[in-house]
Amino acid sequence: MTRLNQLTRGQRVSLWVLGILCGISLFPGLLFAECTTEGGGKNATGAFTLHLSSTCTEAEREARTVPAQELMRALAAGKGIDLSGVVIQGDLVLDELPAQRVAAVQGLSLEDRRVLEGLNDEDVHVIRGPFVIKHSRVKGQIVNRLKRGFVLITGPVVLVHTGFAGLVDLSRTVFLGLVDGSNAKFEQESYFVQDRFTQGAMFSDTRFGTHARFHRSMFSAPAIFRGADFPGLTEFLEVVFEQDANFARAAFHMGTGFSGAHCRAKCDFSSTQFDREAFFLFAIFDRAVTFGSARFNSQADFSDAAFKETDDLAQATFARAPVLTRTARVTPAVPGRSEAGPFSQALTIGLFIAALGILIYVLKAK
Repeated sequence: MTRLNQLTRGQRVSLWVLGILCGISLFPGLLFAECTTEGGGKNATGAFTLHLSSTCTEAEREARTVPAQELMRALAAGKGIDLSGVVIQGDLVLDELPAQRVAAVQGLSLEDRRVLEGLNDEDVHVIRGPFVIKHSRVKGQIVNRLKRGFVLITGPVVLVHTGFAGLVDLSRTVFLGLVDGSNAKFEQESYFVQDRFTQGAMFSDTRFGTHARFHRSMFSAPAIFRGADFPGLTEFLEVVFEQDANFARAAFHMGTGFSGAHCRAKCDFSSTQFDREAFFLFAIFDRAVTFGSARFNSQADFSDAAFKETDDLAQATFARAPVLTRTARVTPAVPGRSEAGPFSQALTIGLFIAALGILIYVLKAK
């Protein structure tokens, strides 16, 4: 018999446990083999990076919660953030970042300088590089409380598949990169007031919260809200769309305002649903706009709106005749096609039965 066989059962168990403990001490990653981590600090691009794999459990993500204070320190140090699959605890207060004059901001391209023309007298709070929080959960708030000046984000902003439990207020923000909030979920208010989206904004299939505001924002590149869901009060008041804006299949469940909006390119509201009042007062449509298969389940008001090219309002469904007071339109077709109510449906069925009875009587008489 070998020496191993000569050991007692207790001694064998002790050796087995000792082997496991040695393996863990030599290879600590084995303990969390199913939850891999990338980053954990500054990467080559200068961003604070932490990626947790999709195999991590909720308990493992909670155990690796990222404090908001740590992210604020990284942003204040001039780093971007690149997070995936994480949980963020605490508030990001962006107006607490260091301020400087626009003219003093280093590393901007000539194109970006042109974008910022007219802001030279303003203070800006700069976020360098990317601002990426994807496939994550944010338990606190992300806010900018500025009444003057702007937050300036030089890199892309990616918020895809992320849930925001608290207020998100990115008002008075200049985005020099693409903004992608597709499939994000805002549980509370989401404010993007007086923002400048210079490279496009994507909010496809995004669910907004109790109040969504894009008041007086400017979209210099395509704005995509296809399939977005707006359960609360929604404001696109005085918004300027320099390029195409897509709201196809979006759903607005509370009062919605596009009053004063200016579509300088094509605006698409095809198959869009408005459950409550929709206001397009003084809206301007420079190019052809489509409302084909859109549904207005309450009052739609286009008073003083200007359609400079053709529209297809007649192809939309209105529960009530739309208000067109002083509305300027090129298309002669009068909108107002509505779904048949219970009375009209009953009348149609009654007339059909009566006609059928007359036809049967005539045939029998022959």
